[in-house]
Amino acid sequence: MKSDKTKKAEGLSLRKLNYLISILTIIISTVLLVASFMTASRYSTVQSNTNNYILWQQTAEQLQIGSDYLTEEVRSFSVTGDRTHLDNYFNESTVTKQRDTALETIRENLAGSDALAHLERAMEVSVELMDREYYSMRLTVESKGYDPEEFPKEIRDVKLSDADASLSDEEKYALAESLVFDGTYRDYKNEIYKEVRLCVASLAEYTEENISGEFDHLSVLLIVQQVLTIGLIVVIVIVIVLTSVQVISPLISAIPRIKQEKPLPVRGAYEYKYLAKTYNKIFDANQAQKRKLTHAATHDALTGVFNRAGYDKIIASIYNDNYAVLMIDIDGFKSINDTCGHAEGDRALTAVVEEIKKNFREDDNICRVGGDEFVVFMYHITKRNETKTMIRRKIININHSLRSLDVGASVSISAGAAFAHEDEDPETVVNNSDVALYYVKNHGKHDCMFFEDMPDEDEE
Repeated sequence: MKSDKTKKAEGLSLRKLNYLISILTIIISTVLLVASFMTASRYSTVQSNTNNYILWQQTAEQLQIGSDYLTEEVRSFSVTGDRTHLDNYFNESTVTKQRDTALETIRENLAGSDALAHLERAMEVSVELMDREYYSMRLTVESKGYDPEEFPKEIRDVKLSDADASLSDEEKYALAESLVFDGTYRDYKNEIYKEVRLCVASLAEYTEENISGEFDHLSVLLIVQQVLTIGLIVVIVIVIVLTSVQVISPLISAIPRIKQEKPLPVRGAYEYKYLAKTYNKIFDANQAQKRKLTHAATHDALTGVFNRAGYDKIIASIYNDNYAVLMIDIDGFKSINDTCGHAEGDRALTAVVEEIKKNFREDDNICRVGGDEFVVFMYHITKRNETKTMIRRKIININHSLRSLDVGASVSISAGAAFAHEDEDPETVVNNSDVALYYVKNHGKHDCMFFEDMPDEDEE
């Protein structure tokens, strides 16, 4: 079993993090969705209660409207004696029945409530008031000389007191009008108004209680939604931060190191660390493999640089395009051998190689591919113009140092160089450098030419 320290060293597991984030996201999203549905349901209930209150308020007031309509018609009849008003009165009380409809609606929806009790009381008072209105209309009928049998049963059944029956038509007319305009009548009407207002107030209180409870639930649900939304935002931020720190940042920093053929730092998420360790193992193995090339098989015995076999291995191992190739030739080497002997020729070769080694980097590969021909592979080339200037300076330095070499003849070198281009075969780059060297050999020697800078044949 791994210790806590070992587990900590392994780093954060993206797989486990993905599982955890997915579960949290699903849970939060599900709860948020349920809360949203519940909020919509509560809001619908509040809206329904509000609409019901408006409807019930209008219904309760309809009883008062019906009562006022009866009052208006009975008063109009008592003043004008016009039968149309009496007909309107009984059409409302027996056919339209606004009061009865209003009371029945409230009774169906709010049975047993205070609102219903107040409305029923208003109806009772209104019905009591109708007896007074019938009496007034009977007095008007008789004062106008109408036949009572032509009127509704409610009018026909009214019995006038002996005192009222003995009144003159003018007196009956005046009494009829007084009955629907006096203080007693107004008291009845005020009682109806009061009960209707109490009914509306009870409706408002009832609705407020229901809505208040729904609002409490809505407030809780809104808080839950806010908390869940913040939770989702936090999860997203955590994912972004962890991804940036544990994955993206290590990957970004790894790219230039891979291009530079350097080992990768082992940091970040567990999966990335595993890849980095694997890459580093392969990298180390590759470096070790290069070092294991036997000196005898890959190096020139005289100069110590890579021989043709080493050159072939280098060509085979090149896989990118950020390198340059120099083809170097010793000027007049054959004459040195012929006039001064092979020993002096070997000394010249050794001296040239030493100067090349001094002027080029340890990472650059120097190969002897012929008697007096050398190939230099320069890696990690990023700025080609600066590299050109540097190479020219190196060739000048080498030739300057070789002037002091005493081998019985002057010694100098000529060089041709070429840069690798994308998807270009290494052999092609070597051939290009050889073409550039050929140009130098035919144009004065002791110099360096770059394949990319060679003039066209027409220009020559």
